[in-house]
Amino acid sequence: MAKGMKKLHPNKNKNVVQEVGRLDRKVRQLNQDLTSVHKTSRLLTGPMDLQQVLEIVVKTVAEALGVDAAGLRLLDEESGQLVLKATYGLSDEYKNKGPVTAGESILNRRALHGEPVIVADMRTDPHFQRYHRKVIKESVISSLSIGLLYKDKGIGILRLYSKKPREFSSSEVSLAQTVASQSAAAIVNARLYAEALEAERMGRQLRLAGVVQRHMIPENAPDMPGLDLAGLYVPCYEVGGDFYDFITCRKGHLVLAIGDVMGKGVAASLAMAALRSSLRAYAETVCDVAELVVRTNHSFCRDVQRGDFATVFCGSLDVANWEFTYCNCGHEPPLLIRAQDKSVTELSEGGTIVGIDKNSAFEQSRIELKTGDMLLMFTDGLFEAVNFQREAFGRHRVIEAALASLNLTASQAARNILWTMRKFTGLTDRFDDTAIVVLKKV
Repeated sequence: MAKGMKKLHPNKNKNVVQEVGRLDRKVRQLNQDLTSVHKTSRLLTGPMDLQQVLEIVVKTVAEALGVDAAGLRLLDEESGQLVLKATYGLSDEYKNKGPVTAGESILNRRALHGEPVIVADMRTDPHFQRYHRKVIKESVISSLSIGLLYKDKGIGILRLYSKKPREFSSSEVSLAQTVASQSAAAIVNARLYAEALEAERMGRQLRLAGVVQRHMIPENAPDMPGLDLAGLYVPCYEVGGDFYDFITCRKGHLVLAIGDVMGKGVAASLAMAALRSSLRAYAETVCDVAELVVRTNHSFCRDVQRGDFATVFCGSLDVANWEFTYCNCGHEPPLLIRAQDKSVTELSEGGTIVGIDKNSAFEQSRIELKTGDMLLMFTDGLFEAVNFQREAFGRHRVIEAALASLNLTASQAARNILWTMRKFTGLTDRFDDTAIVVLKKV
């Protein structure tokens, strides 16, 4: 041995080797933990399917901690249940063992509040007594429950299982919490991404439904000698419950209808389609207006949900003698403006709204149209429109706009009345559809 060198004692040499080995294992474990965290972070970045996110989380944590099984449950806030969404290493029987609620045990409540909960032996722990037989059959013993928290709010629980007695170290708990924290944010993002996709899909469907609904509104009025007829429909949303229709019948009669189904959106548009279909079907064979409304009401009561109703104005024009027979079913009374003296008459005779009672009775009334007379029909979106001062356009302004449009064509009159309303309301948001029909004898 060279001079000046000290000989190490065998025991000291052995201790050094053991310490180096321990440090080496610790470094490898830290590297493994960091790799797991990095892997999870990388996998959970960006838009992903929610189920894919959940399965990645369960598998990654289970493999990183070397556990035998794992399960991830998300909280359903409405029912309070912790719904099993993804598993690793669990049997189908255990996965389907039964419901688990957030409040049924202190263990679940603690985990949802962010406290890591370690159970040394699930076979004897009272929190698992409800499914004791299932626990025994699954052969799981120790468990670690980690809450999935997003902005300090519990959204679920990640539970890790060991089939051997195990004490989870502080570093293992810390790793599980780190991954769970990343996962919670990813789960929320995946949910938002799914909701955005669903909203986009619904938006496409609504736009398509809007196109279909607008195809139900006549683009052009029937061309009849002496008749000037026009209609406008301005939807507030993609779909709605307002409509008007022109139905050419036998014996030279023209049926006009305008209506407003209660509500807005898809439900109202479907009810509107049912109402319009009934009107069209019966108008082919029924000439009497009151009878047409009776049959339509009976059909509408049968086809729609209880509580749905609609206001309808229906009239039949006999072009041969220019008699207009009508029935008003709770609709805003149309205006008959006489060209001779500019008098205004409200057409209100008829009966109640349709859809309430299938046995409702309706009456009809008759008027005679003269050259230059104008008949204006509209839905409540016209006169209920408000300006920035929350003042409604009102029926009196509708009458003023109609009188000012008396010498215009039917199309020009309808557009002028609508323009007058819009000039009054300005850029305020609209909350209801608007339908306008103008009929003139020329």
